[in-house]
Amino acid sequence: MSESGHLGGAAEMKPQRLRGALSLPKIIGLIVAVTILLSLLFFSFWQRLNAKVEDILKEQFNRQQLELARKIADNVESYFDFLESELLAFPWRLHAMSLKSPGVEEYLTARSRELQKLGVLELGWYGADGRLIKAYGRPAITDSEAFTDVLPADLLSWIKDPVHKGQLFLGKVERTAEGPWQGRRIMRLISPLYPDPAATWPSGALVLVLDPHFIAGKVTEGVRSGETGYSWIIDQNGIFLAHYEQTFVGEDALEIRRQRNPQISFRQLKELHERLLRGEEGLTVYVSGWHREQIAEMEKLCAFTPIRFDKGLIRGVTEVADPKHNLWGVAVVAPVNEVAGSVGQVMHQELFLVVVFFLALLTGAIALMAVTLSWNKVLAREVDLKTEELLESQKRLVKSERFAAIGEAASYVSHEIKNPLMVIGGLARQVARQLTDHPVLQEKLQVIQNEVQRLENFLGDLRDFTRPALPAKQEINLNALIQEVDALMEGEAKSKGVLLEEKLDQKLPTLKADPNQLKQVLLNLIKNAFEALEAGGRVTLTTGREDRQVWFSVQDNGPGMTPEVLEKIFNPFFTTKEKGTGLGLAVSHKIIADHQGVIIVESQPREGTTVTVKLPLEG
Repeated sequence: MSESGHLGGAAEMKPQRLRGALSLPKIIGLIVAVTILLSLLFFSFWQRLNAKVEDILKEQFNRQQLELARKIADNVESYFDFLESELLAFPWRLHAMSLKSPGVEEYLTARSRELQKLGVLELGWYGADGRLIKAYGRPAITDSEAFTDVLPADLLSWIKDPVHKGQLFLGKVERTAEGPWQGRRIMRLISPLYPDPAATWPSGALVLVLDPHFIAGKVTEGVRSGETGYSWIIDQNGIFLAHYEQTFVGEDALEIRRQRNPQISFRQLKELHERLLRGEEGLTVYVSGWHREQIAEMEKLCAFTPIRFDKGLIRGVTEVADPKHNLWGVAVVAPVNEVAGSVGQVMHQELFLVVVFFLALLTGAIALMAVTLSWNKVLAREVDLKTEELLESQKRLVKSERFAAIGEAASYVSHEIKNPLMVIGGLARQVARQLTDHPVLQEKLQVIQNEVQRLENFLGDLRDFTRPALPAKQEINLNALIQEVDALMEGEAKSKGVLLEEKLDQKLPTLKADPNQLKQVLLNLIKNAFEALEAGGRVTLTTGREDRQVWFSVQDNGPGMTPEVLEKIFNPFFTTKEKGTGLGLAVSHKIIADHQGVIIVESQPREGTTVTVKLPLEG
């Protein structure tokens, strides 16, 4: 068989193989099947990721609630520190005035009125026998009632012990059975009273009667966790001292909840109370039957911490009754669905974007495959009709088409990267504006926006480097151009705490150059200088003339560069910055070279950097 016969057979065989191997319905079916499989895998991964993100955010949210609970506990302990310091000062002030002085009465009355504003119900002055001498701030009572008002024997015994001179005693929250505060919960803060500093036997005692509900209410007032979360406080007996629902205050914390909803066991809450009253701190989740005006069984995130009265700033002075059990517990709670709902909303929006992007890619792939297969069929028919010369022509054509496809693919990839970046950045900004009350989510969305902007800048730099435009030269005033750039960068300089100053030659002649390209060079050099400086740094813009050239320089007093770095700074993609593209100085170098100019960099470690650009006057 002749050589032409071999070639003709090859021409006949090749299209048949192409038709058999590249059947359009089969390829599309395969793509759809692979797409469905990948979609199922992606959805499964997305669900696991969604659950993991939700768990992480719940943990972070609850830890923020714990910080809030600790702050409330600190406020209570600071309040008691203030009262302790106030009560410790009373004996010294009374000694200075003498206990029998007429000014004592006036002083105690005035101080009692001030302390009443801080939740002190009364200031009691008791004698050595434990009987009340005078009560400041107490509602009006008869003399006989005042005469029968005697301190309990255990408190009187503590007061008479000389060891307790200069010390205080804090009692537990108790409900009074009789007297002017009958039926109310109170706490007593007691200081022995001596006739003079040298005395060894007390002449009586000063007693502050405190309102624990007032104290707990003040420190929890206005506290909000997330959108609707709130705080509550219980005493050592599990009684609510403060709660969002005022009907709960003064009631047993578990019993009042059971009365509200007997269908819920509140087992987790009981364990929470037990841990609190053991002095433990922690995070938990419990089931409740309501939250504010919403009536439904729901899970709540809860952070709790104890309030101790022997851990304040004044230690070793105040003796606390039953210190192991004399403590309060504060908790900050919020519904789980507040956190989960926000996370789910953002994750579903991200899923929607991914699905849209994926479908766009799938549609493009199918269309591209259809066009490619159709084109292959055309080529196959041409091969059947052509001779060896046409086969050679086909080879050249295929080679040309490959180069064209590479260019088209590069354009297509750049387009497909840029458009989703714009969509992602725009949607991230929209979501950020709607989540103003979620700083954690705001921070994550800001990361998305920053990274999108960084990629867009990189694409712009890559475009400028690979397709540089020739300079459109015109007569320009270099000083005016620098002043314009200075004005543009003034705000960024102030935000970074950097001084941007000018030293311009006022006799500088005009030159022929592209103002936009020179402005780009100036912006690149000034931004590089800013990034090299800490707050308090300085950048100086200088111009001058030398022979038939004009020049400008950008000088900073930053850390400078090593000789090794200096050698590579104009290499494309070389950068020492964490998020730099390495194209800024390469593009600037190309622009100056197109202007027949030179760019010179002088730098020493710890001595700053000066970049000088020299341009010919004639252009």
